[in-house]
Amino acid sequence: MSEQTSQSISYPSLPPTLILTSTKAYFTPERTLSYLKSLLDPANNILPLPSDILFSLIPDFLTIYPCSQLLSQHASADPSTWPLYLGAQDVSPFPAYGAYTGFVVPPALTSLGVRIVELNHAERRRFVGETDASSAAKASAACAHGLIPLVCIGEIEKPNLNAPLSQAVGGAMRELTPQVQSVLNAVPPEAPIILAYEPVWAIGAAEPAGVDFVGPVVQAIREVVKSVKSRTGDTRIVYGGSAGPGLWSGKTNGGNGLGQYVDGMFLGRFAHEISGVQKVVEEVKESRKGKQ
Repeated sequence: MSEQTSQSISYPSLPPTLILTSTKAYFTPERTLSYLKSLLDPANNILPLPSDILFSLIPDFLTIYPCSQLLSQHASADPSTWPLYLGAQDVSPFPAYGAYTGFVVPPALTSLGVRIVELNHAERRRFVGETDASSAAKASAACAHGLIPLVCIGEIEKPNLNAPLSQAVGGAMRELTPQVQSVLNAVPPEAPIILAYEPVWAIGAAEPAGVDFVGPVVQAIREVVKSVKSRTGDTRIVYGGSAGPGLWSGKTNGGNGLGQYVDGMFLGRFAHEISGVQKVVEEVKESRKGKQ
């Protein structure tokens, strides 16, 4: 991307705190629309959120269009008026319309009001062979159309948490550092980006990774981001991997909350029921009081 082209792009803003949820391929189209209606229902006290907290729903490709239509009816055709950011679970590395059978190109997503694209998830690396290089190419294509890359990063093997913490963190960073650097080097320095730290060994587990381990890893990730000297755009780091109610505030582990280390939560199956979303939203809102 040329400097002139990148500077002409208008990117959505990223507030300090993010709450993201993906339906993966769990939901039928009918359930996705019902879920979105529940998120929008004032009686559930989820949306709208204060301006310093962003909520994003990332449905499957089949339901992006009806979700876009529903949000347009709820607010307006202008996505900037929607109470959440609509996301997509992948995007093509090809930045324009063309003869790319089976691919979903960035401008098709932006035309529907999509603002965030999820990339590099461990399941896509496992099932379809995604790599650091392919994810970086997709991030570049996304940024060329003003989309925000949500790049999942995570180490595969569970570290020996009985070993010295520095050793466990160092082992994780040997896998995480090239994932972070590849995508940051592929996108314009002013483009906003979200890094979702999801230890592969914690995805789908009964419990998330421990806060005492995640905190230092996230701090190390921030140092990698800082090492990219040209970077000027917002970088947010969220945690995913069996993330759910109680983790942000520390209610699930005696008060050591993850919210002190990360910029948000990437929710999975624990948010597939509206009650789970409500609990996380309340936790995050409570923690943000007095910080606006």
